[in-house]
Amino acid sequence: MKNKIATLILGILLIGIASAGLVDYLSNTITGEIEVKGPVFYASSGHNLLINSFLGEYTYTINDANNQIFLSANLDEPLDFYQPELTLYVKANLTQGIEPKNLDLELWYIDNEDNLKHICSGPVQVEVSSEDDWQELSASCVGTSELKDVKKFKYVISGLGGDGSGTEYKIKIDGYTRVEMDKA
Repeated sequence: MKNKIATLILGILLIGIASAGLVDYLSNTITGEIEVKGPVFYASSGHNLLINSFLGEYTYTINDANNQIFLSANLDEPLDFYQPELTLYVKANLTQGIEPKNLDLELWYIDNEDNLKHICSGPVQVEVSSEDDWQELSASCVGTSELKDVKKFKYVISGLGGDGSGTEYKIKIDGYTRVEMDKA
């Protein structure tokens, strides 16, 4: 009888030790780092603003103080975004006019009630160049607040050559003309 009790106690002890080892084995954790990036908005042909993808190449012309507007599709549901820090990019050249001339790069959003809200903007200086000589330009800015009930985005590239001198800018759509959004 004492032998059976000793065997039972020894069995329970062995089960306990095995269970402790199993718990330690099963409770291993994985550690790592995750880098979260904000969306990238690509100007595309058809005046589209594509989110995190690019499609097709195209060239647009802006005369004097006119502009080119690129709109995203409606988001599946209105979203809120953090206060953004933006880098606005454009590949451009100035084929006619007195140099240098500026382009104004602006990102806006349209909220769920169709209100147009300015996020931020920045100018870039374009030099006179040949039709095949493209300048990769960028401007950075920080939005003034969080974005609320966002339905779609609007990227506007405006000529600032409104002096009637016949200024002509070319904008190249090839993946470089885009807006990168990060948290401010």
